[in-house]
Amino acid sequence: MTNKKLFVLVLAVLIFSGCGVNEEAEVKSIAPKSSTPTIVSPEKVKDSAKHTVQDSDTLDQFIKKIQPQNEQLQKVLKEDLDRDGKPEYVLAFGLEKEEIYNIFVVREDDDGYHIIDKLEDPVIVVHLNTDVKIMKLDQTDQKFIVVYSIGDGGAYSEGFSIYALENNHIKSINSDFPNATGQGIRTLKDANHDGVFESVDYYEFSDTQEHTIVAYQKYDGTGPQKLELLFKNKSGKFVYPSDPKAVILNYLEVDYLMKWFDLPFPEMDQLTDPAARQTYDFEDAIDLSSLAYLSYPVLELSIDEVSSDDNRKIFLVKDDSLEERAKKEITFMLEKQSDKWKIMSIEINDKL
Repeated sequence: MTNKKLFVLVLAVLIFSGCGVNEEAEVKSIAPKSSTPTIVSPEKVKDSAKHTVQDSDTLDQFIKKIQPQNEQLQKVLKEDLDRDGKPEYVLAFGLEKEEIYNIFVVREDDDGYHIIDKLEDPVIVVHLNTDVKIMKLDQTDQKFIVVYSIGDGGAYSEGFSIYALENNHIKSINSDFPNATGQGIRTLKDANHDGVFESVDYYEFSDTQEHTIVAYQKYDGTGPQKLELLFKNKSGKFVYPSDPKAVILNYLEVDYLMKWFDLPFPEMDQLTDPAARQTYDFEDAIDLSSLAYLSYPVLELSIDEVSSDDNRKIFLVKDDSLEERAKKEITFMLEKQSDKWKIMSIEINDKL
């Protein structure tokens, strides 16, 4: 009887003392694993992972060690970039927010943190790197580093650069920025909502019709390119010019853009008579290169009326630029049909 009472007493003591119940271990075992990139505020590096205070302190010290002179830590991203089960850190430094100058990819090994690689900036014109993100760009599990940039000069420009971590090195996947002209818009988006991002280029021209050409291609720059023609004027469509000089200018602009993009412009059939629809080498006569700079004010041309009646006009087009190769002049003959001036013939002749 005494032994039985002693057993009950011992059991009660064990229950009240909590022996055999590991509450902390149980909580840890059900904690969900994050499947999205972790963005760590630079001001809260130590607070980003309180369950590994020692590691975060080590990372904080490492950040101070590699911090470029006069730059501050602007962004920290944590993600398993190469899918080996261990996270990497993307550290972005700059003078201030939206001015990122140095980006490092860092990994922790047994002997501490070290730099895997530094991102090389492929943009060659004056610009600012404004943000860095980790993104999925297709239907695979691959994670990419995307750096966004804007121009830091005259006309507005924006673009991006894509990187991936492969074999312990950062590989440049694609860079799409208007390096040739320093102006224009390049965006990264899933344009057709199929789970694969596209590199989308907008070429906006300040020509008669305010044409915009949109070019779509897979985010890595591979595969076929799709072109789309838009009109950014108030009507959102082709508006037939009422002035015969504007008809000629519209025609010259479109002829140049058709050759540049290898894209048909339906308006050409309206501006010209079938007899005038042939290929002309206008660049031997006039300088059209300013069209390539998108925001040009006007082509440097003189369009002079040399003959006229109620339904027919003849114009002489000359190049007024300083381009030495322009040694010819162009004669346009227009007729009025259904209250619209249409180009009936075109002749290119040497200047006298």
